[in-house]
Amino acid sequence: MEERTLITLYLEMIVNMESVREFRDRKVFLTSKIEGGNANNFKKYPGDIYSFMPQRDSGENYSSQAYYFKFQIENLLNDLTHITVTAIAEYDDTWKGWQYSIHPTLWIFSPNNQKFPERIHSDRVRTTPQSMSINLILQPFEKIIITNMLTPPYSQLLEEIELLASHYPTLLKLTQIGQSPMGNPLYSIKVNPNATHTNQVKILVGGSPQSNEFGDLAVIFILQEFLNKGTDYWDEFNSRFTLECILFQNSDGMVLGTNMVNSKGENTFFSYFADFHLMPEENKVVWEHIQKEPPDIYLEMHSFFQDNKTLRPYIYPMELLPEKDRQKTYQKIAKSLINLCNGMKESIHKNQPYFQDTLCYRLMERYHTLSFQFKLHSGMSISESKKTAWEVFHNIVRLIKAI
Repeated sequence: MEERTLITLYLEMIVNMESVREFRDRKVFLTSKIEGGNANNFKKYPGDIYSFMPQRDSGENYSSQAYYFKFQIENLLNDLTHITVTAIAEYDDTWKGWQYSIHPTLWIFSPNNQKFPERIHSDRVRTTPQSMSINLILQPFEKIIITNMLTPPYSQLLEEIELLASHYPTLLKLTQIGQSPMGNPLYSIKVNPNATHTNQVKILVGGSPQSNEFGDLAVIFILQEFLNKGTDYWDEFNSRFTLECILFQNSDGMVLGTNMVNSKGENTFFSYFADFHLMPEENKVVWEHIQKEPPDIYLEMHSFFQDNKTLRPYIYPMELLPEKDRQKTYQKIAKSLINLCNGMKESIHKNQPYFQDTLCYRLMERYHTLSFQFKLHSGMSISESKKTAWEVFHNIVRLIKAI
């Protein structure tokens, strides 16, 4: 009897835990049981007001960027529906409240890909340090996904790179290089893979392991613009460079709606340890793949959502580069990226906690790769993001050509 009671209580607990991720009344259906969904404890209040709690990312122990959310809302009526949905999150020693996003940019996605991502007008968002209220007007039977990060689903981005590879079968080679603990693949895309690479500068571009950022989307933007340049540009580029892109470094996080951690709760961004055997599975996959052909230049694309932050490159310690010529080249590229951001930068120091265990740092340390991270912003439009991502890549290529 006691065993049956414990089992029953356990099952009830699971049911209750699952139920807080969904809410339905006669007007709307709210759910975070979607790809990348991240919202809990949906509640209804008088006056067509609903609330939820974003799920704290357990890997965000060093910054104020702790809460992300993505959920789906469906109008169940054959009429226009006006409602307010409010995100509520509490203070702690690390996260000081929504004041870091007093004027946040929120995005609307279509769950069936019929609508290009678009921003919710700022007039419809009201923020206090503890809450973020979103006023919505839903069309009859309309279904939308709302998020505070520009993060297309993993499956949608995978479709995009598969489509690109099929359109350019002789120019692009798409390869699965491994998989996550949940079995979600990680991919490489090589440009002009059959060419001889003697004395060419190898450029590697990667999406951020922080899966709720739109680093992978930025990599695809760069690749799309590269392909749009046409054969004259490709021929000139391929005479001097090779290009490879790595995507989905934290594919589990993309599916589960986390940012810093994978499905095992491991922080994939800050886990390129000196001891290979201690790395998460995804990091091992990426590191083993890169070791076969270490790049001369590595660019890792990131983003963030705080309103008070600016675009900026992360500059790694030049002491990790023993050759003076490489240091000079690194300085020139760094200066160009800093100028692109009106003088803003983030300087990483030697043996700096957390960042000494990033892929950028380890590549600088082990292979003297010129490594940079670049932060975009969720407040940018799609066209601005595309333009800036390409400018970052183009500046690096332009400066290497001039040397």
